[in-house]
Amino acid sequence: MVNKEIEMERQKSVELTKQFAELEGRRPRMYIAEMEEDGSKEQRKLAATTFADAGWDVDVGSLETPEDTARSAVDNDVHFIYYTSDSLNRVQLLIELERALTLLGRDDILIALHQGTEGEKENLFRYGVAAVFPRDYPLEQAGLTMLGLLMAQTQEEES
Repeated sequence: MVNKEIEMERQKSVELTKQFAELEGRRPRMYIAEMEEDGSKEQRKLAATTFADAGWDVDVGSLETPEDTARSAVDNDVHFIYYTSDSLNRVQLLIELERALTLLGRDDILIALHQGTEGEKENLFRYGVAAVFPRDYPLEQAGLTMLGLLMAQTQEEES
């Protein structure tokens, strides 16, 4: 994307986060998870900056198990968990994370995977993961998609 397109996407996100804040009384909150050492630390840093610039409140986790990640997300009262990983274990870790959220009574917290493959999508969707983005998917567009999912969930809960 050229800079003008990126700026337009960021502005759309800022507007959506304002709309969300009007509905919920606070900005959307995201937890960026790290569940294993996999070489994606720089990707997580870039995601944290990009999402914060787009209006999200962002918490960045340290290396934790899926169960501890779920607990941290609940303690921070987030709306979304964002996980980026090129590890072969990412699907299993996300399934464990979703189960841990359910056991904590917080299956309303949405989960997104960045660097997922087409073949992983169906399996992850079956286990409740809300979004799976391919490796080269722009973070600005991922943020907009996640905001759209969150807005839809919020509006559904209100009706």
